[in-house]
Amino acid sequence: MSSQNEINTLLELKKILHMEMLNMTLHLHNTREKMMRMLNRNKALYKNEWTAEYILKLASDNKIDWVIGSDDPEPYDTYKKEMNARLAEILHG
Repeated sequence: MSSQNEINTLLELKKILHMEMLNMTLHLHNTREKMMRMLNRNKALYKNEWTAEYILKLASDNKIDWVIGSDDPEPYDTYKKEMNARLAEILHG
């Protein structure tokens, strides 16, 4: 069972990553440093910064939900796994 803090983090990540995809800028954050700068810059709650290790763990565990296009023929589970795998690859540095 996920903690409330983790649930809030996952919802926040989904929102941030979705906005980056809508703005067509997600691909620009293709290094660990760029990705973490973007995620922490866009974080609504500025109390604590997320660490790359924390986001990497969530991505590696396939916990981050991604918004998929309505006309995307790929099954959601496959899409989610591939997107989390790519995020984990970026965060590995």
